[in-house]
Amino acid sequence: MSKRWLPLGAIGLSVVLWSAAYVLSGWALETASPAVLSVSRFAIALVVLVPIAARRPLFLRTLREPRTILLGLTGVTLYYSFANIGLLFTTPGTAALVVSLLPVLTAIAAVAMLRERLTRRTIVGLALATMGVGLVAASGFRLDLGVVLNVVALASYAIYTVLLRRDGERPDRPDAIVLATATGIWGTALMLPWFGWELAVGTAAVPTDVRGILSILALALVVTAPTLVLFNYGAERVPAAISGVATAAIPALGYGFALLLGEPLDPVKAIGGAIALAGVLLATLEQPDVEPSPPGLALPEPAELAPRPLQDERPPHRSPADGGSVGPSAADDTAAHPSEGGRT
Repeated sequence: MSKRWLPLGAIGLSVVLWSAAYVLSGWALETASPAVLSVSRFAIALVVLVPIAARRPLFLRTLREPRTILLGLTGVTLYYSFANIGLLFTTPGTAALVVSLLPVLTAIAAVAMLRERLTRRTIVGLALATMGVGLVAASGFRLDLGVVLNVVALASYAIYTVLLRRDGERPDRPDAIVLATATGIWGTALMLPWFGWELAVGTAAVPTDVRGILSILALALVVTAPTLVLFNYGAERVPAAISGVATAAIPALGYGFALLLGEPLDPVKAIGGAIALAGVLLATLEQPDVEPSPPGLALPEPAELAPRPLQDERPPHRSPADGGSVGPSAADDTAAHPSEGGRT
């Protein structure tokens, strides 16, 4: 596989892992409280990530940067807090279906914050993905407080995705492991007041059954830690709208996991999931050159605003022997090779 496809592959794998999180979180919340689930899954994940990131360059500097705090707030604290509280008021299946809004929210945020220009294939892919998840949602969607809370969580994650892309072209950017770990540290720290509130009012609860404990361990080690690193790596290197479209596969994949766990086949959901996946592939397979693509593709560079002479209007190059002045290319050659330029 070409290295140019690695960011898309990283996002794709993170989406697969993300799709399994709703079922695992639902199992954990049968006996655990939302704050305990949110803090514990990241605390366990950080036990693995911190020793690795601490040995890598720029870790302490990244941890002190205000942008990292903002990433932790939007991508960890707000997203996981609202999503886990929402699971108390709705089913994991419904919560997974609500993720259908994430591609649209991310595309809107990318256009508003980065002025990204959506290509025709991206727009068509986004439309197909939205149509597909709409079919999936129509087969099993219900509106309740949990849905509202999950929409707030998704809006926060859309902003997080765009922030990753905005800073992805920094020449001094840290690697994905360092940024993911620093983001996780701040996100977890910002959730501690919520955890303390649960302790103070007596609503904090740890999982008391084997399935709940194993679910938190799986969320931490199999979902949270890898997804943080993989999604950060990919989202910094592809247009934010493409990252958002890729998440349209979550409802379809989530339904696939449900089928594996014994849920009966629903033809409408199956067709909707297939259409959504087709839209994801259409939008992402046109992006082989993801790394060089800068954010704000609709914005002209300052150099592009300056008037440029046409190629055929430049004065012809004349050498000193012809009695003329040395042209730009000759001057450049002389500056680049002083020893040759001064040779007689």
